[in-house]
Amino acid sequence: MRKVYHEVARLADIAPGKCLTARLDDGEECVVFRTRDDRVHATGPLCPHQNEPLDLGHLEGNEVICRRHHLRFDIRTGDCTNAGGYSLRVFEVKVEDGAILIGRWED
Repeated sequence: MRKVYHEVARLADIAPGKCLTARLDDGEECVVFRTRDDRVHATGPLCPHQNEPLDLGHLEGNEVICRRHHLRFDIRTGDCTNAGGYSLRVFEVKVEDGAILIGRWED
């Protein structure tokens, strides 16, 4: 297996403090977040509580807040910070020459 990076967006596509939904090469969706301090993270697209789209949530520092029930998730780790039993999938992200790349292990 080897780590392969796939471009999902351009840094210029996301204003600081905002996010966008992106699609990986295999069709899987993720949400790419750009924090106000210019860090980029990516998570699964849905809140695990009741499948609310997280791109409709509110980004506050390093947390996305689901708009339906206000669960808060750390976008760096995927951990729910205000309720037990929930977590998000997080993706490895790097930015090179303005491209946002997500790393995945492939055969």
